[in-house]
Amino acid sequence: VPKPSTINQRLIMSDPLNFNFPLPLLLQDGDAIVSAAEANAAALTARLPDGFIAATRPLIKQVSDQDAAQKGLAGTTGTLTAEQDAKLVILTTSTTNLRDTAKKVFKGNDVKLRDEFQVGINKPTGLAAVLQRARIQLASAQKADNAAALQTKGWIAADTAALDAAITALDSTDDVQEDAKVDATGGTGARNRTANDLYDRLLTIQNAANLQWPAGSSGNATLRAKFRLGLFPPTRPGGSGKPPTPPTPTPNP
Repeated sequence: VPKPSTINQRLIMSDPLNFNFPLPLLLQDGDAIVSAAEANAAALTARLPDGFIAATRPLIKQVSDQDAAQKGLAGTTGTLTAEQDAKLVILTTSTTNLRDTAKKVFKGNDVKLRDEFQVGINKPTGLAAVLQRARIQLASAQKADNAAALQTKGWIAADTAALDAAITALDSTDDVQEDAKVDATGGTGARNRTANDLYDRLLTIQNAANLQWPAGSSGNATLRAKFRLGLFPPTRPGGSGKPPTPPTPTPNP
């Protein structure tokens, strides 16, 4: 019996992020860097392409909006997965009952049981294979001679109709879920592309600021801090960019 949520795993790739720290840090420090650039635009004009700072500002909101939308799509996929799992349970119960009934009706006829009612066949476990085996069982149950024989052991036309409905319901949910997966992955890719663009632009602004106000020159420390120089990007994944506090030396005995 296939396990829910593992029967139909397809690998869909999206654009990776070019940095390894959380998006909120990109947005927070990005806002600070762009604000510093806006406040000192006159001094940076010669070092940056025309309109560069103005074009960077909207990307902060765009990344935030795309991230929120992507999380909503991911939530939809999770809801559909739960719905798919529930429908898989209904289908599995129906096909199991049909196999058990067939084994009582056609006892000893191993070829018929295996070929027509899929007795003993449990692999592959992918959803497409599960549905195909169920369709084979359904077609066998719908044959007039089989239907009459199955009814002698309690399997009636209503049970066959319920199996048919279970197959249709699960197949339909799978189609919707796969579309949602593609949408969610597309949303992730769009968000990541925008975030990568923003990240690259922030590094460009920082480089221009570093050249304009070099470290060590008198009076530059405060302005450099506003551009998050030495703090962004962080030196540790998920960190703030601040170096760790060195441990207190232990005196030699």
